[in-house]
Amino acid sequence: MSTLLHISDCHLFGDTTRQGYGAINPHLSLKQILIDAFKHGENISAVIVTGDISGDDSLASYQHFIALMENYANTPVYVIAGNHDNNPHFDTLSAYHLVAGTPVELGDWQIHGLDTRFEGARGQVDTQELKAIGKQVTENSHRHHLLAMHHHASPSESWMDKHDLSNADAFLHWVEEGIALAAIIHGHVHSPLRYTLGTDNPVPVMGCPASCWQWEMASEFALSNEQPGYQLIRLHDDGTLTSDIKRIKII
Repeated sequence: MSTLLHISDCHLFGDTTRQGYGAINPHLSLKQILIDAFKHGENISAVIVTGDISGDDSLASYQHFIALMENYANTPVYVIAGNHDNNPHFDTLSAYHLVAGTPVELGDWQIHGLDTRFEGARGQVDTQELKAIGKQVTENSHRHHLLAMHHHASPSESWMDKHDLSNADAFLHWVEEGIALAAIIHGHVHSPLRYTLGTDNPVPVMGCPASCWQWEMASEFALSNEQPGYQLIRLHDDGTLTSDIKRIKII
């Protein structure tokens, strides 16, 4: 079994003392999450961060992310870009970037990354990236496969759906063609959504809490009272997986 630490939506600022929504300092909350996960969690095989590393498009915000990971994550770190990472400074994380077609191997599992950056807060899947992932899945049918992306893959029935995938139907079609995915994980909605995608062989999909402020899944914009959090995903040797949502208490 391998354990994956899933973090999302860090929204770091260049100024490490700056607070965001809910008077939360995203630098301190991410630091606290890393300390909590590695102190109290089981043996973590890898960290995956599903986008929105920066909250202000600054070079310094990415440098702060690298410093936090180097100081507090004693395991490999992989990053997917989010809509807030649609800037030149994201390339600072090129060594961490999980690119479609070059999955990470954890035991009998492969972890695939899909870049859904598009325009503004909306996302879009690239058909060439889907083909690259599909090729890897087909050629490694003896392994189990997990897909990581930023945007949610299906309507959340909330205000966040105006920031959805612009071609969600194309992604759904790709999934329903029979791609052998054990699960899909994402960020973006700042909430641990749980749903399935597809009809004949539905694929479990798991959202992740933000490492900073949380969104209320309501029809109008609202903050949730939930604390910053993360997700521990256990990848079992038989191809099944289990997950736990963990919350920290802001110090």
